[in-house]
Amino acid sequence: MKRKFVALIGLLATFSITAGTINYEGSSTIGKFISDADKIYVGSSFKVNDDSESLGGEQCATWDTCELGGVARMVDPSALEQGVHAVMIGKDAIAAVVNIRNPVTQLSKTQLRDVFSGKITNWKELGGEDRMIKPYIVKPASATRHVFQKKVMGGAEYSGSAVVSPDRKIVARVIHERGAIGQISLAFLKSIKRIAVISVDGEKPALDNPNYPVTRELNLVTHGEPAGEVKKFIEWTLSPEGQDVVKQRFVGVK
Repeated sequence: MKRKFVALIGLLATFSITAGTINYEGSSTIGKFISDADKIYVGSSFKVNDDSESLGGEQCATWDTCELGGVARMVDPSALEQGVHAVMIGKDAIAAVVNIRNPVTQLSKTQLRDVFSGKITNWKELGGEDRMIKPYIVKPASATRHVFQKKVMGGAEYSGSAVVSPDRKIVARVIHERGAIGQISLAFLKSIKRIAVISVDGEKPALDNPNYPVTRELNLVTHGEPAGEVKKFIEWTLSPEGQDVVKQRFVGVK
């Protein structure tokens, strides 16, 4: 009898730890919002796996292997055809960032394309110091890489750029290397002071600048219509309280 009682206590303890936990997988950018929400949202806690980035979030929703996914771009139509349900919760800006000591503060999309495609290799060609450019890009699964390639580079291939993973390590590289330039969501730059953001075609990346050209949508995705605790969380995300959390790093949808 005593053994059964101990086993029951252990089972209840395990349940109390795991009950109410939503497993999130996907975009590390949206993962920033999930972590912010976890601090104030009442009803569920979150287990975040953002190593797989947006591609992983889209795939896990397609294959129904996660409760909640994150895709920081338009969801692929083929995924929608396979039962993925997407809810846009906000919009994000992707910035080109350089070391704070770099005198170059403005570039055109054409110049950025030439930097990340390997045509321009020295900052002197852009009005800066005589210093080699060290471009850093995020891994292929990251939506940041694909949106930047589409909207800045016009689909041109990357060349001569070092791949960094996870996305947040772009920040460390740019802080410590004077010749570095990287691509990163503004969500990762909150409270970071030792990095300069590049204005693109005269427009500075900022949440309150609707004319900045490198933006993307942020989607929470599920396999089929959301239900249960996941549905409640998505509804909260679209509520005034949830949108206030979204707006700490992004542009809200309401």
